[in-house]
Amino acid sequence: MDVDFAFICDYAEPGNKISALGIGFDTIYSPQVPCVHPSFHLVAQFRASIAEAGSKDIEIRLIDADGRDVIPRFKGKLNVPQPPSGALDTVGKLVVGFAGVRFPDYGQYALHVVVQGNEKVRIPLRVAQPPATG
Repeated sequence: MDVDFAFICDYAEPGNKISALGIGFDTIYSPQVPCVHPSFHLVAQFRASIAEAGSKDIEIRLIDADGRDVIPRFKGKLNVPQPPSGALDTVGKLVVGFAGVRFPDYGQYALHVVVQGNEKVRIPLRVAQPPATG
């Protein structure tokens, strides 16, 4: 199973086509810490062969630079449907919303997506002071 794309965005809706706004940010600016970010979404699309289709165990973690969980680990299922007749591959889509995440410190964080025990996605995220305005 391969990753077609994965990103963090302000908002996303799942569907036949994923609709997303504010795609691909990697920094949250805050004048102080701890800070609470109101909401963001994780979006990923996985491409799988006929043999890989089916229900997959997934785990999503948001961790700090020391590997500590910032929020409780999410465990669930990812449905990778059988491909349409005549096709050799299929896609599984993942859209997960996060609300009110508390970041305790400035620094590096990362979202990790593990599928069937194998890390497939790692998206870095940074919490920083706003840049100085001149």
